[in-house]
Amino acid sequence: TLLMTPERRRAIWAIYVWCRRTDELVDGPNASHITPKALDRWESRLEDLFEGNSFDMLDAALSDTVARFPVDIQPFKDMIEGMRMDLWKSRYKNFDELYLYCYYVAGTVGLMSVPVMGIAPESQATTESVYNAAL
Repeated sequence: TLLMTPERRRAIWAIYVWCRRTDELVDGPNASHITPKALDRWESRLEDLFEGNSFDMLDAALSDTVARFPVDIQPFKDMIEGMRMDLWKSRYKNFDELYLYCYYVAGTVGLMSVPVMGIAPESQATTESVYNAAL
């Protein structure tokens, strides 16, 4: 991220922090106390962030990112869906199930990042191919 402009760097860091916090809900020290209802509250809090309302400084950083860049809420919601899967599933029957899980918990990060990182104006790549590569 040191090669990015300070504004883009802060935005990527804000996305990273939100992702870490989200993952810690189901993998952190308090994971045994996390319920589907807690993830519903986290998703509601995310929606508040996208409306410009924040609960703490870390929320404010993501809310600022959303205000400055054309970031879509869906990849963030999809990541929360992956955390929901973590609550009840730890093994996958086939590659398709595993691929879906990988999309939720990792591919979404690429989708969150593209609007911040941007696509060079001189790029010959289509927007679709850039997002596919991000996945």
